[in-house]
Amino acid sequence: MKKISYIAACLFALALSGCDKSQIKQVGDYATGVQLKFFHAAPGLQGLDGYVNGVQVTPIQAVSVTDNFLPSAITTGYFYNGVFPASNYSVAPSGNTAIKIVTSTPSPALISPQIVGPGVTITNATQTTADGEAYSIITSGLPGSATTPIKSFIIKDVFPAAVAGKAYVRLAHMSPNAGAVDITASYTPTGGAVTQTTIITNISYGNVSDFVPVDVNPLSTTSYTFQSVLTGTTTKFGTTTVTASGAVAPVALTPGRYYTLVLKGLAADYAVPSTSITLRATARPTKAATPGDQTYLLPEIYFNVPGLNYYTNK
Repeated sequence: MKKISYIAACLFALALSGCDKSQIKQVGDYATGVQLKFFHAAPGLQGLDGYVNGVQVTPIQAVSVTDNFLPSAITTGYFYNGVFPASNYSVAPSGNTAIKIVTSTPSPALISPQIVGPGVTITNATQTTADGEAYSIITSGLPGSATTPIKSFIIKDVFPAAVAGKAYVRLAHMSPNAGAVDITASYTPTGGAVTQTTIITNISYGNVSDFVPVDVNPLSTTSYTFQSVLTGTTTKFGTTTVTASGAVAPVALTPGRYYTLVLKGLAADYAVPSTSITLRATARPTKAATPGDQTYLLPEIYFNVPGLNYYTNK
């Protein structure tokens, strides 16, 4: 994909010799190096640190948590539902690119039980990469599971050429005990009626669809509400698109941009083998259900409601 100068350059070229108005070039493309993006979708797993060629590239951040029934603030790596970088990609030398994902070591140390201790390597892989390529590294899975263990999926991001009046969306299915899903989309074009369509079908856990084009208003963003449904049905699975803070909100799609929907969370409660921890497919209570019931004070990472999150690739 060509490096962009964007619309000003296009207008200048148009004045001289014409400019292809059906093609949209992108900010953030790099001629040298490989582009990498990290997303945390592993239910119940604490913060993660991402390393490339032996160097930590993901940030340490402050997070408020409930620890041993007490509110606390810790510094840790990128947390559940977290993405790094928030926009575009981190760039590293291409070739044999070493990618390592490690559970972060929080400060101060946590008291409440964790399904995996700090400093444990989740993924240690070498990916053959080339200049200009882009990859998403998404971590998911069930701790202690023989069939869907915790792992990181290293996904090559292949972008179709952008066309005016279109944005591009794909699905990464990262709900480790859920069945296959379709994705429906609802939007209202300028001057038109509410339109609903199915844009992606039959994606199962650990798989990522191709980017598909969706209609957008050519001169502004277009609000899309995406919903996952069980494949071949109208049965909703999980919430519509949410932000990292958990707020349900439509996605404002911009012409020429590329977006990844991530289906995360649990379809059913999961008892972690050899621990007393049950990861729950329900929301964390905000108050005690009965006197003395402290379920609502259990660590937030024990609760993993299914639903869609998203990030902007570029």
